[in-house]
Order: sequence, then C-alpha cells, then structure tokens
Amino acid sequence: MKKIIAILTFTKPERNGLIVLSVVLILFTSYFLFRDNSTDSIGELPLVQTETSQKSSDTFERIRKEKPEHNYVSLAGNNSVYQQKELFFFNPNTITEEEWIRLGFSPAQAQNIMKFRSKGGNFKRKEDLRKLYVVSPERYAELEQYITIPADTLSASTNVKKHLPVVIELNAADTALLSTLNGIGTVFAMRIVAYRELLGGFHHKQQLLEVFGMDQEKYSLIEPNIKVDSTYIRKINVNQSSASDLKKHPYISPGVANALVNYRKAHGSFRQLSDIMKCHLVNAELYRKIAPYLTI
Repeated sequence: MKKIIAILTFTKPERNGLIVLSVVLILFTSYFLFRDNSTDSIGELPLVQTETSQKSSDTFERIRKEKPEHNYVSLAGNNSVYQQKELFFFNPNTITEEEWIRLGFSPAQAQNIMKFRSKGGNFKRKEDLRKLYVVSPERYAELEQYITIPADTLSASTNVKKHLPVVIELNAADTALLSTLNGIGTVFAMRIVAYRELLGGFHHKQQLLEVFGMDQEKYSLIEPNIKVDSTYIRKINVNQSSASDLKKHPYISPGVANALVNYRKAHGSFRQLSDIMKCHLVNAELYRKIAPYLTI
C-alpha cells in the first residue's frame, strides 16, 4: 500500500505541470468540437444559414415542379437573384407591376415604371417605351414585337388636341398652349419658352430645331400648326450694349461680342447694321443669323 501511495504522490512541480497539460488538452479539444459544430464544410458559414438556404431552395424547386405557372419572383422577394423572364403580348399603359416583373424587370424597375404612369405618363407609340431609362436598347429590341397599343388608346390620348386652334403663334403662346401641340408636353413647352426668351423671340419656325430634344420627326408633326410673327422680337442695340450684354445672346460668342465693342470704341458707332461685318469675326453667314436681333 505504501508503495502504491508513493507512486500516486507527485511533487509540487509535477502537479503544476499536470494542471497545465490538462488545461491545454481541454482547450484543444473544445476548439475542434466548436469548429465542427458551428461551421459548414467551408468553415465560414453557420450551418443555420446553410440549412435555411437549402430549405428555401427546396421550396422553390418543389413549387416549380408542382405549380410551373407560379410567380417565383414574388416568392423570392425583392432581394433575390431568382428571376423568371416571360415574354408575352402586353399594353404598357395597362399592365400591372407584377406583369412588368414577369417580363424580366426588377421590382425596383417595375415600381419606377408604375410611378411614371401614376404621374400621367403614357405610351402613345411602341417607341415611347425605349425613352425610359430602365429600358436599354437591347431590352427594347427584345420586347418590341410584344408591345400592343390599341388604336382607341391612341385616339384617347390625342382627344385633347381636337379643340386646338389651327395655328399657334410661337412668340405669343404660353406653355399651356404650346403643350397642347401634338408631341409637345409640359416639359418640352417649357424648353421652347426658355429658348425663346434667350433669343428674344423666334425669327422663323425652323429655329425650333435648335431646342434641346427637338428632332425633325417631332418638328414635322407640329410645323403645320405653328407660325412666327417676328414683330415680337426684342432687339439689342449694338451701339449701346456692353460686351457682357451682347454675349448673352445664344448666337453671339464672347469673342464676337468683344470684337463689336472694340470696333465701336475704335471707329465710333455703327452707322448701319451691315457695318458690323467690318469686324473680322462677323462673316456674311453670322450676319444673316444675328441681324434680326440687332438694331442701331
């Protein structure tokens, strides 16, 4: 018995060493147990997330097999990468937000289109759809053959034009009157008026083509219904105006404005309007363009 007790008796250094070894073994074992029970095979993602993702994937797969017509995008939610694109004939003026998503648009894009419609926006022609920033040229090319806009929709959108006067005078019309022209909405009417103010009035109808966004197609549509009375033009006195006043006109560059003022200082006032061509920067083409807006 004394021999057995002697064998089991440790010195103080031995006891301390045994305690340290025990702690190391416990920590080492706990580390691997915790790692194995809290991570997946990659060692980074919690198993709870992996199991949830797997359940979600299994749910979609089950629904896809049982109900192939189901709207998977609604089930997946706004943040899901699960997208189901379906092409079908549609009227962009009447389809729902869910149907835009079925066409392959994201929920956020679909909401933007619906906001555009809720604020009075509508599609009179197929081409109007490609004007939306959420519709890329490639996306429009894919959808174009499926867009259907009934004739009664087109006539309804133009009914407000039937009460218009035959011809509108561009220099006297306000934005409300201009916006009733075919193809000219409120924003475009505001652009026309703003440019008219910069010019001092329109000298001829073709100057509308200088308005931002105006193209030949749109101009041809409204050309029969507009006219210009040049007596409305506000003219600039070239003998009295400073260079800073002259260059405010969109046709007169800062260089030309300075040249006119410098010539006037050196030679005196212009006696007739054509004398401005004596300035080396004013050629015959520029003279024809700016002469309607100048006086002496």
